Amino acid sequence: MSIPQSDVRVGGIYSAGNNQHRKVVAIENGYVHWDSRGGNVQNDWAPGHPKSSPTPLAKFGEDCTGVISLPSRL
Repeated sequence: MSIPQSDVRVGGIYSAGNNQHRKVVAIENGYVHWDSRGGNVQNDWAPGHPKSSPTPLAKFGEDCTGVISLPSRL
């Protein structure tokens, strides 16, 4: 199961395989910069990818399995 690209927002937290949580820290030019942590242990957030290799938006949506929380819109 994947999530729509329109649901991927800066500040959003998403679930992915292996009980991983992903937090979007930036979206630039169609690429997602994100941090990750283990969902079952709630450890500190750490970069989820090399800084020079952000994930394409479509791939990020495909890899996520659900939305945990989204930032409220102002």
